[in-house]
Amino acid sequence: MYDKDQLRKRFGAAISPLVRQLDGLGIKPTHITVAGLIFTLLACFAYYQGAYGATFLLMTIGRFADAIDGAFARLTNQMTTFGGFVDSIIDRYGEFIIVGTILFVYRDNPSLYYFSFAVFLGISLMSYSRALYDKYGIACPGNPFEYFERGILMVAFFLIGRLDWWLIVIAIGTNAYVVHRIHHFYQATRRG
Repeated sequence: MYDKDQLRKRFGAAISPLVRQLDGLGIKPTHITVAGLIFTLLACFAYYQGAYGATFLLMTIGRFADAIDGAFARLTNQMTTFGGFVDSIIDRYGEFIIVGTILFVYRDNPSLYYFSFAVFLGISLMSYSRALYDKYGIACPGNPFEYFERGILMVAFFLIGRLDWWLIVIAIGTNAYVVHRIHHFYQATRRG
């Protein structure tokens, strides 16, 4: 079974030296969150311009910032409800801007255009379904298509020059896991 907590612990241990350095500079988790969004915006502009080397570098920095802000907050005891809320909102903005850029770039390719649209749906419904699980007090199952994992996959597919494959994998994966969550929710409420 997929264990996101284990992944989080390993990632936190791996970045703890960097966290200590950033904390010593007075950097706050929200600074990292905002920097991640700025790098993501710059990466999207570079991608639109066809500067793929710059896109890869900027996107990697932006996704890394997105990955470490929460771990940074946990490791430095700077977690707040508001910080977590703002982080989630900014993460969605960044991800939707990425998918919107890809949607625009592939607007003349009908298949990739529709896969881009399916990614929007999948990402939105993953978040929405998690919120519904919380609303009804049911533990939401984790999956390999959560925000952090989508970011890792994006960088990997971009590295091999196949962002179009990323669209297809994420479109199918996120929507399949939404269906999985519906089934899991049904099973959980049927027993209760």
